[in-house]
Amino acid sequence: MKGLWIKDLLMLKKQWKLFALFMLITVFNGYANQSVDIVFMLMSFFFVTVATTTILYDQENQGFTYLFTLPIKKMKYVIQKELLIIFLILTSIIMSLFFVGVMVLSQDNFTISGEKLILLSSVALLFGCLTGSILTPLYLKFGSEQARLVVLILMGTIFGGGFLAQKTGFISWLTSNGFLDTISTMSAIQLAGVSVVIVAVFTSVSAVISERVIQI
Repeated sequence: MKGLWIKDLLMLKKQWKLFALFMLITVFNGYANQSVDIVFMLMSFFFVTVATTTILYDQENQGFTYLFTLPIKKMKYVIQKELLIIFLILTSIIMSLFFVGVMVLSQDNFTISGEKLILLSSVALLFGCLTGSILTPLYLKFGSEQARLVVLILMGTIFGGGFLAQKTGFISWLTSNGFLDTISTMSAIQLAGVSVVIVAVFTSVSAVISERVIQI
């Protein structure tokens, strides 16, 4: 697995300009909207996107055919990709916290509580890992172009489902049954713990599916 890490880290090193561009976009949106929420979400999404594109580089020129002739099993490859995604998400959270610190120090009227930072970090981790858990098997199964189409369809389905949930009264039903109230009463630490459990479940399921869809 060490060889896989070296390969991906060298690949990511070559994309430092892309990382810089993503961070500039995030910083601009954060200052323009005076909101740190969007900073955590954008940073997490951008870093996960870069992490999953390493799969596409591996697939080029029959790369899998060569890669799996080495002493590397499919599951080991998948686990390394999932860990790479988590590593970059944690990196994005650290960068977001650094940016928030700069905002607090540079603007006298800007403050934010530690509890909210923990909550935003947990949401960013959850959002990033769920995105990565979906993209990884899609990229492994369909490749570059087809995966992007499937992702667009998936996003349309999610937004369409949210619209239907609102129109059919499902969200109102959740509210009336106290589901959202239960979440709102949880502390930031409790929500962080729940997020970690959800991430572990989704990452494990994604790894199993990804291992099965790899085609050599």
